[in-house]
Amino acid sequence: MSSCMEYGIRVNDVGRLPADPRELCPASWRSVLPPGPLRAIYFGSEFCADLLPDAAKVVRLCGDARDRGVEAVLLTPLAAPGGLVRIEQLLAGVTQAREAPAVVFNDWGVANLLRESFPHLQRRAGRLMNRGLRDPRLMEKAADSKNAPGDRGRRMRSLLVRYGVTAVETDPDLDGSFLGDGTEGLQRVLYLPYAFAASSRNCLIKADGAQTVDECFTKGLGLPCNGLCRGQWHRVDRSDTTLPIWRAGNTIFYEVPQFRAEVQIEQADRIVLHERPTP
Repeated sequence: MSSCMEYGIRVNDVGRLPADPRELCPASWRSVLPPGPLRAIYFGSEFCADLLPDAAKVVRLCGDARDRGVEAVLLTPLAAPGGLVRIEQLLAGVTQAREAPAVVFNDWGVANLLRESFPHLQRRAGRLMNRGLRDPRLMEKAADSKNAPGDRGRRMRSLLVRYGVTAVETDPDLDGSFLGDGTEGLQRVLYLPYAFAASSRNCLIKADGAQTVDECFTKGLGLPCNGLCRGQWHRVDRSDTTLPIWRAGNTIFYEVPQFRAEVQIEQADRIVLHERPTP
């Protein structure tokens, strides 16, 4: 861990920023997290292109971040061809307004788009680039990851450096070595307290608009997004884990066990706090 931890917070709108970023977390987390200043606000969508804000909102959030003296960071999702076009149009509109947020990519197509068409924007590798296992059924039972052998993320980090990426971002996984020791010069960023367990292009909330059960699977992907998942999360009860689990849109989230987070905090330069388990 760096000598002075810094924080980012995941927001939809910038209202009153807390004096201490740790105020966003459940009270039980505040003793686990080291003190540090707020350096960035994160906004956008990691899991669904339909949830991306429009250019006008991104421009406004960039201005809000600048007024508060913090970095603006735009999260972008996995992208099918249509989603890639949408992201390109969004970034074009934002740069036309002379804003230059850092961009977190979670898709190699988006990474190439940034490198080729928007090289002036800072590139950060998002948590979906880490394919490490996050199964909540194992997270609370598996051995402490502090003694995990090897360095699974080394080749990935080397590739990111060649791509001109400035940061590697992840949530805790079972292996625990993805962030490395910082020798590549990449900023190491950890997302807490919620990790994603799984995500899919199929959105159950969107599929509710289908007329029949069969259409949920055969036509669900083609239905227009109704946006009903924005800001919504629902607790899921399971008998095979005691960890809190939520479904939000097309993604399943869970609260990371604190003992596992404590080990990986030692590797981080920045922690991004998510107030809610939402995409």
